Amino acid sequence: MHPWQPRGEIATALQGRQVTTSHGLAESLSQLKTEPESFNKELVDFLDGLIGHYVLDDGQLVVAHAGLPAAMQGRQSGAVRAFALYGDTSGETDEFGLPVRYPWADEYRGDATVVYGHTPVPEAVWINKTICIDTGCVFGGSLTALRYPERELVSVPAREMYYEPVRPLSPVSSSVESLREPGELDLSDVVGKRIIATTLTHSVTIREENAIAALEVMSRWAIDPRWLIYLPQPWRPPRRPGPRVYSSTPMKRSTPTVRLTSAL
Repeated sequence: MHPWQPRGEIATALQGRQVTTSHGLAESLSQLKTEPESFNKELVDFLDGLIGHYVLDDGQLVVAHAGLPAAMQGRQSGAVRAFALYGDTSGETDEFGLPVRYPWADEYRGDATVVYGHTPVPEAVWINKTICIDTGCVFGGSLTALRYPERELVSVPAREMYYEPVRPLSPVSSSVESLREPGELDLSDVVGKRIIATTLTHSVTIREENAIAALEVMSRWAIDPRWLIYLPQPWRPPRRPGPRVYSSTPMKRSTPTVRLTSAL
């Protein structure tokens, strides 16, 4: 049973209310049906008593299931608890139907080291004093631990793939893709719905109909950037001595003469 991510759903289901059984929740509830009622009651009390995140080492280390920005660390609220458990999304879904995660770690500038998981990654990598150690053991990846304060990683490969992931754990590399020439185009690169992650703002979604319209314009009026002629500043021809010649020289206007006459 995974006690962190679906703990609210588990407690809700054990209390007799309707929940969506996804992400392994159905299997967990099936196992709990064989337990006595007293055990399930103790489990609900235990899950409700868990805090959203841990602040350790005098505030130098923060541990949360899905990570936590600096402004939320050490605080308790519904928003803080929700972020610590589920993270943040851009409100969009990818081609696999899964929510697009907002890259909060790219913008993190806090003093504390943040260790988290929730979203599986092929390899644990440090990003601005944050590290995701969920390397997808259940999906056939590896089980990773962090030694603190040494900041050493210990990883053990999974024996097998225990659950088939909806989204591949790592990008699928193709031998054909690796042999493509820089100037060789593939229609699949530009058609269909695309979600582009940016570092300065939220993700940008390109709808299929907009991609088709852009492809029509670019195929008519664009050229390969390698064909563009560019002369760096040192290679430009020197200016000729003498007055500058402009393509359009303003004409010097003469002031009109106005004569005033008296009617007297």
